[in-house]
Amino acid sequence: MRVLLATDGSTDALTATRWMRHFPVPGDSPVLVLTVAAVAEPPVRAETMERLRKAILDDARRVGEEARKLLARRWPDREVRVSGGDAREEILRAAQEWKADLVVVGARGLGAVKGFFLGSVSLAVARHAPCPVLVVKGQPRGLRRALVAVDGSESSLEAVRFLAGLGPERKLRVTLVGVLRQPRIPPLVPRLVRAHLKAVVKQLQQEQKVEVEAALGGAAAHLRGKVGAVDLAIPTGRPAEEIVRTANGIGADLIVVGARGLGGVERLLGSVSEEVLHAARCPVLIAKRVRRAEPET
Repeated sequence: MRVLLATDGSTDALTATRWMRHFPVPGDSPVLVLTVAAVAEPPVRAETMERLRKAILDDARRVGEEARKLLARRWPDREVRVSGGDAREEILRAAQEWKADLVVVGARGLGAVKGFFLGSVSLAVARHAPCPVLVVKGQPRGLRRALVAVDGSESSLEAVRFLAGLGPERKLRVTLVGVLRQPRIPPLVPRLVRAHLKAVVKQLQQEQKVEVEAALGGAAAHLRGKVGAVDLAIPTGRPAEEIVRTANGIGADLIVVGARGLGGVERLLGSVSEEVLHAARCPVLIAKRVRRAEPET
């Protein structure tokens, strides 16, 4: 697995770097540490501009070196790269050109001249990266409890496959969550019609539960033998809210959700995945099928 860690030296980025040491990535995985020096073009003399540019690049190299040292014990042969430009564009370009299988970012950054990991950058990377993205937020501990959102879609299957593909993690307890949506009947519907609608809604909920149970069963079968334990949960409500609520309830160290993409050049997050990413208190992994750029002909 090829892992790209983007860092700017901010608290969240340092947390992401430290937490990588707990994430079950094979020890022989190639790791690229990327820092981006966003050099503006203020109206100053060329000599002053050159000194400013050098200072920013030197600082970016220092940040990259700090991350390299933090990862030294587990990944002695990691590469450090400094690039200049827009953070979003440079991270996405590196992920594509370096053929990353996972991009790791902090949720927020320093801002101003020195930092680039504002929430907008992390969100843009999660939305458009050609591979899974791990957004580290909060104050994560080790990785003992994980929650995986399952709805039977290809997107959620990617989430299950990613976790299963990390290799045997006997100490990891995984909770698979399938949320039953609660249909709402408009309050002004006539009484006789309301009674009929209630019966229809009840039937739909029963059918939905059967589908969710089947999806959870398939996901559980895929994970058994690869993690320490698998639990199932079927809450009712708004999917994003119930996913986050369940994660908080079990003390999850990681939430794994699929990215519902639109296909084509960009892969956008679905509304549920994006809402979970914003509301979660712990790291969130956006699982998606790895896409490679088509070779030019």
